[in-house]
Amino acid sequence: MGNSVFYFDDFCLNPLARELSRNGESIALAASAFDCLVYLIEHRERPVGKDELISAVWGRDDVSDNLLAQTIVRLRRSLGDAGNEQRCIKTVPRVGYRWMLDTQVVSQGSTKQAAAQSPTSNVEAISEATTLKPLRSKQVRRPLLVALLATLGLAVAYWGWQFHQAKPAATAMHFEQGTAIVLPAVVNASADWSWLRLGLMDMLSSRLREANVPTENSRNVLNLLNRADAEGGAKLSSFALVVTPNVTLSDNTWHVHLDAKSREGRIWQAESSSANVLSAARAASDLLLAQLGFGGESKPGSGTSRQEYLLRVEAAQLAGHPDLAHELIDKAPPDVRETPEFAVIQADFHCDEGKLEPCERALNDLLKQLPADKQPLLRGRVLTSLWYIYYRKHQFAEGEAALTEAVRLLQARKDNEALALAYLDRSHLEFFDGKPDEATADLGLARINYKLAGDTVGQAKVDTAMGEIAMRRGQFDQALSLEQSAYEHYQRMGMRQLLSTPLQGLIMSHKMLLQYADELEASDRYWPFDEKNMEFCDDNVRSELVILRALALADSGRTSDASTLLQQLNAQPKPDDDPILSAWANILLARFALERGETQAAQAWIAKAFTGSALDQDDDQRDYAEAMLTKVNVLQRAGKLDELKHTVATLQAWVGHRKELDDWTDIFVLRANAAQAWSEGRREQALEQLRLAMIKADKLGVPDLIVGVGQAYALALLSAGNVDQAVAISGRLSTWSNVDWRAAWVEACTYRALGQMDAWEKQRNKAQTLAGDRMQLTEPTLFSF
Repeated sequence: MGNSVFYFDDFCLNPLARELSRNGESIALAASAFDCLVYLIEHRERPVGKDELISAVWGRDDVSDNLLAQTIVRLRRSLGDAGNEQRCIKTVPRVGYRWMLDTQVVSQGSTKQAAAQSPTSNVEAISEATTLKPLRSKQVRRPLLVALLATLGLAVAYWGWQFHQAKPAATAMHFEQGTAIVLPAVVNASADWSWLRLGLMDMLSSRLREANVPTENSRNVLNLLNRADAEGGAKLSSFALVVTPNVTLSDNTWHVHLDAKSREGRIWQAESSSANVLSAARAASDLLLAQLGFGGESKPGSGTSRQEYLLRVEAAQLAGHPDLAHELIDKAPPDVRETPEFAVIQADFHCDEGKLEPCERALNDLLKQLPADKQPLLRGRVLTSLWYIYYRKHQFAEGEAALTEAVRLLQARKDNEALALAYLDRSHLEFFDGKPDEATADLGLARINYKLAGDTVGQAKVDTAMGEIAMRRGQFDQALSLEQSAYEHYQRMGMRQLLSTPLQGLIMSHKMLLQYADELEASDRYWPFDEKNMEFCDDNVRSELVILRALALADSGRTSDASTLLQQLNAQPKPDDDPILSAWANILLARFALERGETQAAQAWIAKAFTGSALDQDDDQRDYAEAMLTKVNVLQRAGKLDELKHTVATLQAWVGHRKELDDWTDIFVLRANAAQAWSEGRREQALEQLRLAMIKADKLGVPDLIVGVGQAYALALLSAGNVDQAVAISGRLSTWSNVDWRAAWVEACTYRALGQMDAWEKQRNKAQTLAGDRMQLTEPTLFSF
C-alpha cells in the first residue's frame, strides 16, 4: 500500500488513512469493501482472481463467492458504477475482477520514502543486515570501501533521524475520552503468512497495552469490523487512535509500517525492517510508542518460531476457525508443546468448546506446573479461567479463594486486562454466593482496570453485571439504565453473542416496573430468532429467551400465544436442556391456564412442573418460593385442600432449613400462608398474612410485587366486608390502573362496592381490555393469592 494516494474520476483513496472521498466528501465503506477496493487498484495492471482477492481481504479461504460478489456490488454502487456498465470494476469471466479506471498515483513522500532509500530503519535491523550479508572477500578495493562507508554514513544518519523522530513526545497523548484500536494488518506476502493479518493485530494491541496505552481487545475490534452494515468502518472515527499495520516481505526482509491517526486528524508513522517479522513489528511499535509519548515501557520479546506458532493459533481463534486452531494445536511441534503458554492455549480451547472435564483437568495440571514465584502471570490467568468450573460445581467459596490468589498475582504484574477479568469473574461467584456488596466492590475494581486497558466491551460487561445486582436489590430503574447502556455498546461493537444477557435484564426490569409495552418491544429485538440473527445462542440461552418472550406476550394480554410458545419449547427438548428451565415453562403454563379459568389444565401443568427434583435444585430461593405459590393457587382454585395444606407445610419446612431469607421470598411465603388460611375459613389470619406481605412489598418498592400482593389483599378485604381498607389499597394501586389489569380490576371492584355503577362498568371494561384473553372479569370474589 505504501504512502501512495490514488485519484480517479472525482474520487480520492488514501489507503493508510483508510479514507475514500468524492469531491472532498467522505464516503463510508465497510472494512472488507475498502480492502477490496485497495487491492484491486494496487493490482490494476491485471485481473485479480477470486481466490486471491478473498485471501487478501478476508485472510481465509472459506469465504463464499456470493459474499465476494455482494461486496463488489456494494462497492460499485458506492463508486456510482451502477447497472451492467462495469465502468470501474469489470468482471472477468472464470477469473475474477479487474480495476478499469485511469488512476493517478501520488506519493506522500515521508518516512516510508526515506526508509525505502535506506537498507534498515533501526540499530537492530542494521546489525541483522550486516550479519546476514557478510562480505565474501577479505580484500575490498578502495572505491568500493569508500562507497560502503558512504552508504553506512547515510544509514547512520537515517537512523539518527529516526531516533530523533522517535523521541518521546513533550506531552504524551491522552486517552481520557477514548481508546486506541489496532486494525487487522495488511499483509503483502504469500498465503503462508496470511495468519499475520490477525496475529500481528493482536500482538501490537498487547504491546500498546503493555505500554499503558488503553487499547481495545482484538476480538472486540473484529466484531465491530464484521458488522453486516457499513457503519462499522465509519465508526472507527469514534476511537481516540486508530493504528493500521502494513507488513511486506521483500528480498527475505520484512518491512513493518504502522500508520496511526488520532480522532483529531493527527498522524504518526513508524517503520522497521528485519529478517524476522516479529522483531520488525516490535521495533516499529517501540518507535510509534515513543512518538506518542509512551516510549521505553514495552517488554522485550524473542521473535522465535515458537512465538510465531502461538500467534498462528491465536489468529485462527480470533478469525473464528476452531477447526484450524484445533489442527494447529494437534500438530504443534515439540518445542512449542513444552511451553506453558501453549498449555494455557490448549486448556482454554477445551473450555471454549464446552468440554468441562478436559478443561478442568488441563487447568489443574497447569497449576502444578506454574509456581507463583516463577510464572505469576500465567498462574493468575489459569486461576481466573477456573471460575466457571467452580460456578458449575456450586463451589463458590473455593472459587473465590482461587480468584483472590489470581488477583494478588495479577496486581503484582500490573496486567490491567487480566486483572479486570479476575475481578469480574470473582464478582460472579460472590453474587451467586449471596454477597452482593462484595460483588459490587469487585465490579468497581473491574471497571477501573478495563478502562485502563482500553477495553470498552469489558466495561459494558461490568454494566451488565451491575444491572443484575441492581435487579436483585429491586432497583429496576437503575438496572434499566445499566442494561440499556451495555446493550447499546454491544450493538455498536458488533458483539451479538453478548446481547442475550442485557436483553434478559431489560425484559425483566420492564416487567417488574409494569412497563409492558417496553417489555414486549425488548423481546421483539430478538424475536423471531431466525429473522433477528440470534442463531448463535446456545440451547439454554434460547430457552431462557423463549420463556421471557412468553412472559412479555402474557403481560400484553396474549396468554394463549404465550402458552403455545411454551408448549412448542417443551415439545423440542435438547440433550443439554437445563431441567429447571423446562420446569419453569410448565409453571408459567399452569399460571396462564389458571388466569384463563382452565383449572383442569392448570393442574396438569403444575403436576408436570413438580415431577422430579428440578425445582429443588434451583439456587434462587425466590424462584422456588414463587413456584410453590403458583402451585398453592392452582390447588386452592381446584378445591384440593389436603394437597394445598401439604404444599404449604413443605414450603414452611423449606423455610426452616434456609439460613437466610429476604423480604422478597417472605412475600411469597406469606401469600401461600394466606391462601391456606382463607381456604380453611380463617379469614382474619389470611388478611393478617396479606397485610404483612403488603408492608414488605411497599418496603421493596417494586411495582409488580406491590400490585400482585395488593390485588389479593384488596379483593380479600372486599370479600370480608372491609370496604374502606380495600379502597385505601385500591388508591395505592391506581398509579398502575392504566397499564396493569390487576390494578384496574381492583379499582373497578371498589367502585362496585361503593355503589358507583357507571364507574364500575367503565373500569371493568378497561380491566378486561388489559387482561386480554384471560377469563371474563365479572365477580370480585374469585381471585388468586
